[in-house]
Amino acid sequence: MNLKNAVTIIAAISLMGVVACMIYMFLLAIYDPTVDDKVVFDIIGPAFQTIVGGFIGLITGIHIGDKDESK
Repeated sequence: MNLKNAVTIIAAISLMGVVACMIYMFLLAIYDPTVDDKVVFDIIGPAFQTIVGGFIGLITGIHIGDKDESK
């Protein structure tokens, strides 16, 4: 495994962990009767979009920067 693959795997696992934690906290807040649901959506929406955008940027950057090593 080269360095690029190791960094990709670590970044993907980290982003998956962050998304899983965000979904867990989102579900806790939605099912809590003392928390206003509108506030939860206002907080989670932009944060979730930022994390997913970072993941898409990572994958896109890997494919754009990928060189054909067979030449």
